[in-house]
Amino acid sequence: MRSLLAFVLLSITVSACAQTPSAPDTIIAQENAFWKAYVEANTADLSKLFLPEFVNVEEQLMNRDQVLAFVGQFHQHCTLAPVKLLDPHVVFLSADIATLVYHATETPTCGTHTMSGDTNITTVWVRRDGRWQMHLHTEYAVPPK
Repeated sequence: MRSLLAFVLLSITVSACAQTPSAPDTIIAQENAFWKAYVEANTADLSKLFLPEFVNVEEQLMNRDQVLAFVGQFHQHCTLAPVKLLDPHVVFLSADIATLVYHATETPTCGTHTMSGDTNITTVWVRRDGRWQMHLHTEYAVPPK
């Protein structure tokens, strides 16, 4: 009887663990994949990371297709240094929805002019068909002090 009870408890524990959200590292890795594709102007990889209803919120609102077009146009004249996530915080709203909030410094170079700016960023990731994809990405440029 004890072995049956132990088996039932083990089964319940394994089932509960299988239903817990992915580790925050998975979401952070997806965000890093987003920035890698963005820096490399890899719109094919970016398109796989965006849900069809993806929205980007900055000074202007842009949908998925507008962001992909913008990345292609931006990289015709500019480059972007790798973006490092600083102090990332992941919160799972459900097993399939996660928010990521962090700070970053973005450093684009256009021609001979290099700019640098601190940015606060939020991304909402949704797991659909077993894949984590972006639903919403926001950036707020922090005014220089």
